[in-house]
Amino acid sequence: MLTDHRSKLPRFNPAVLPMEYMPRTPHVTDEQHAKHYLIPGKIFASAEPVAITTILGSGVTLCLCDPQKGVGGANHFTMPLASDASSEALLQQLLALGASMHSLEAKIFGGSQPQITFGNSSEWLGNRNVEAALNFLGTRGIRLAEKEVGGTRGRKLIFQTDDGRAWAQQL
Repeated sequence: MLTDHRSKLPRFNPAVLPMEYMPRTPHVTDEQHAKHYLIPGKIFASAEPVAITTILGSGVTLCLCDPQKGVGGANHFTMPLASDASSEALLQQLLALGASMHSLEAKIFGGSQPQITFGNSSEWLGNRNVEAALNFLGTRGIRLAEKEVGGTRGRKLIFQTDDGRAWAQQL
């Protein structure tokens, strides 16, 4: 006869965890926002309220939003050479959904560095990814509203497409 030992295991109680193990991002999603997980190398755009979630290391996510029209989206690129094509595809999808170039706002997240490095820091992949995103915005005249980049830790990002609100939690 098999015995189920799961009932004897202690139940998870977040109240007894030390503060450094508690989630630093409050519960930010709601019933009004559908959820979408953005995997590396992909883009997502929507004219509906969606909470996009992704996990970042040295890769960068460029979030674009037209809060006046409620249209937004994001890309997640891991190599600077792929950033222009990915960012341009995101921009074109947003314009096709009704966003206006003049009211677009951008937010950039990611670009972390390894804790142990060798060589010139300007050549690190995370720095190059951030620079690629900034160059894209600069050449198209899109306003940068927020930037949380660098450091040595990854991030979990939640971005709302309709109003452009974003939360990043270091991992």
